[in-house]
Amino acid sequence: MNPNDETLLKVEGMSCRSCVSHINTALRKVEGVQDVNVRFEHRQVLVKHDAATANVNILIEALRDAGYESAPTA
Repeated sequence: MNPNDETLLKVEGMSCRSCVSHINTALRKVEGVQDVNVRFEHRQVLVKHDAATANVNILIEALRDAGYESAPTA
């Protein structure tokens, strides 16, 4: 697997700028995550990660644990 995979997730429940910080913190705690770019205006987050250790399900679970629902963008 590519250690520089990127996943774009749609995030539900992101309602204010402090949510950006919460999402950033939650995803950066996940092993294998290298970079997080929260796009508040689009309610999305782009995560650069090693898919072998931080697959999409793990990213979604980290966001759910932080209080946000998410899914990969189409």
